[in-house]
Amino acid sequence: MITDTFSLPPLIVNADGKERRAGFEIEFTGLKIGRICTLIHDMFGGELHEVTPFHYQIKNTRYGTFNVEIDFRFLREELLKEELEKLGLIDEDDVQFIRRIEELIATVSEKLVPYEVVTPPLPVRDLQVLDPLEKRLREAGALGTRASILYAFGLHINPEVPAFDVEVLLRYFRAFLVLYEWLLRTGKTDIARRLTPYITPFEEDYIIMVLDPSYQPDIERFIDDYLYYNPTRNRPLDLLPLFKYIDKERVEAVVDDPRVSARPTFHYRLPDCRIDTEEHNTAHAWNHWVEVEKLAENKAKLSRLSREYLDYLEDPFSLFEENWALKIALELTS
Repeated sequence: MITDTFSLPPLIVNADGKERRAGFEIEFTGLKIGRICTLIHDMFGGELHEVTPFHYQIKNTRYGTFNVEIDFRFLREELLKEELEKLGLIDEDDVQFIRRIEELIATVSEKLVPYEVVTPPLPVRDLQVLDPLEKRLREAGALGTRASILYAFGLHINPEVPAFDVEVLLRYFRAFLVLYEWLLRTGKTDIARRLTPYITPFEEDYIIMVLDPSYQPDIERFIDDYLYYNPTRNRPLDLLPLFKYIDKERVEAVVDDPRVSARPTFHYRLPDCRIDTEEHNTAHAWNHWVEVEKLAENKAKLSRLSREYLDYLEDPFSLFEENWALKIALELTS
């Protein structure tokens, strides 16, 4: 049963015996960046640092550094100013003029481009600290995906992997593939987000290959196969940050995208942001992910459901994905 409190995954510690952590990326609109930073600073302390006018950090909190930024590289990284400087078209007297242009662009884009709170990696036993943060942002006027048909804001979760063994990583990935249709429906991912390319589903041919019990790759083949079928970060479970952490050169030879940062985590991108409602909030999204981890650690059940899902995918009469989602719902409650 999915609850309103953050559930613990079956494995609390990583391969080094240290408590696992998880980071969160929360996209929303309705608040100015200064207000967001003030709310975080009031809750967690630390020191406020301006990277650019559209990217702030709250450093040295008890959990690490929070980042607050506009989800628009052009503004966040001051690319307009950078390009004009390269061309020798501006000097110091022009900086304020460029700033006014950036502010105008930000005002126009605010209705479509969210601000993003990126938490530091939080110990899995401390995830409940997100509840009061979410509440304060909601009460201050933060708006999530459901506030407008134009919004496709995401809630990304980055759980630290429990180990780097390919057998472990493959099990967790298989568990996600088996539960994907249930996650999509139970989480009620908004149609606005589903219609974007941000969470494009894995191709069926690739799913069938990975779930086949004869597929027992080493880590190099696992990465290569993933890159061949998925040379993009826009997947509901993005493995590029993890694979870049494991083998940077291998990934960068195929995917040259500065947005892909190396991290020892899964990058779960499926949920949308419900910050303006208590229904299907961050805890719900996290707890859905925990079901993936529970299945991954139940090897017999994972093996059985993988075989059954393969049969389901290859059955020409399985026209509606609700059939599998309903079966999984029954499996998880039995």
